Amino acid sequence: MHQIILKLFSKLMKVALFALLAFAAVACQPEKENSEAIAATATEEAAVPATAAVAEKRPAPVFFFVPQELVDKRVWICDNEVSDIFHLQHDCPILVQCKGNGTFRNLKLPRAIEEFGRYNCQECSKELDVIFDEDAVRVLGQ
Repeated sequence: MHQIILKLFSKLMKVALFALLAFAAVACQPEKENSEAIAATATEEAAVPATAAVAEKRPAPVFFFVPQELVDKRVWICDNEVSDIFHLQHDCPILVQCKGNGTFRNLKLPRAIEEFGRYNCQECSKELDVIFDEDAVRVLGQ
């Protein structure tokens, strides 16, 4: 009787081991399909053309000159890892794209350039291009 129980236990262990291996193989299968779906999604996202707000971040400006009348001017920025521009208008279409991708900050113009390395937005603050123009003629001391 003891041998019969031992043989039955041995067969039961083999079946349990087989079942465990089968479950493990099935459990790993969706993981592979999931990674393929993620790779396909990443490829589709990479194919989407980049806008000005999502372009690769440029290095901080080397030269800038903020006129005295603009020292206290407040600007908007999207604080995320890709945006490198500041905006004069809080409802600028490029700034609105930041919603959900970063945080909005309102700070003084010199700080936006010095500490955050920002350039002016070409949609809402194109007139501030002169700030980064080294060759512009400026009257100092007034």
